[in-house]
Amino acid sequence: MERNAPTPEMFEAIITAFADTLIRSYRERWNRGGIELAVKETAAATTTSPWLKIDEAASRAQCGGKLLYREVQVGRLRAVKVGGRRSLRFRAEWVDAWLEASRP
Repeated sequence: MERNAPTPEMFEAIITAFADTLIRSYRERWNRGGIELAVKETAAATTTSPWLKIDEAASRAQCGGKLLYREVQVGRLRAVKVGGRRSLRFRAEWVDAWLEASRP
């Protein structure tokens, strides 16, 4: 074996130090709000349309997508059918009105 050849222990120490540095950096950015801010900026950039997809509407109403499909089918929730068989779009106002009407 060469005199200066890296050993498996040296390689493991280098990788461990690298992983620890990455984890520390990630945690520091998270605590400063850098990652959360980046997530919010990305979400804001992608939600420029007033139309909500089924998962966005379900998230807004805090319910499942199947419930929304059922409510549209029976006529209690307004939606627009786009293209395919189950491609629906909602307006935030429609989802809010449906929630208000469903309130006991």
